[in-house]
Amino acid sequence: MQVKPGTIRADAADMEPFGVSRPRGGAQIPQPHAPGDEAGGVVRPLNDAESVWAAQHRELVAELCDHGFDTPTVGGLFDRVHGTWLDAPDPGDPEPLVHAFGIGLGDLVRQRVPGLDWASYTDRAGTELVLSHAEHDLVIFPIASVGAHWGNVGPGWFAEHVDVVVDGALGRIPPHAP
Repeated sequence: MQVKPGTIRADAADMEPFGVSRPRGGAQIPQPHAPGDEAGGVVRPLNDAESVWAAQHRELVAELCDHGFDTPTVGGLFDRVHGTWLDAPDPGDPEPLVHAFGIGLGDLVRQRVPGLDWASYTDRAGTELVLSHAEHDLVIFPIASVGAHWGNVGPGWFAEHVDVVVDGALGRIPPHAP
């Protein structure tokens, strides 16, 4: 599906205080695009390879959490892993950790925001996994959010950030009429 003008691109990194920009320096949406112009981004269901990739990262986090998957447990794991990475004399590439915790962030948000599902978002900058709402124009970038904050946050950030993203997403979805 072509992302329509007016779609809220909710970068989880900037949902404090509920901003709607993407971490790559993208401007706020909407921006008009001609029909067929993919500059605004296209959201598609995950393909098989993307589904497997996400499942592998999800399983890594679940195993490290003794298969307990809730915000306090994953947040505690993030604090330990991130702290160890920060304290390492030569910490190495954080990308695999960013991917795993980005999937974890997305899964925790998805548990609490009805209608969100994993999708693939492609624009001129590339393709990334996002959360997209089935009925409302909302796209959230949890992996990019973790990447934007990696190395710059302290203990407790992950768990707090889950709540911030959930609150921001729920605030953008109109309640169903009774």
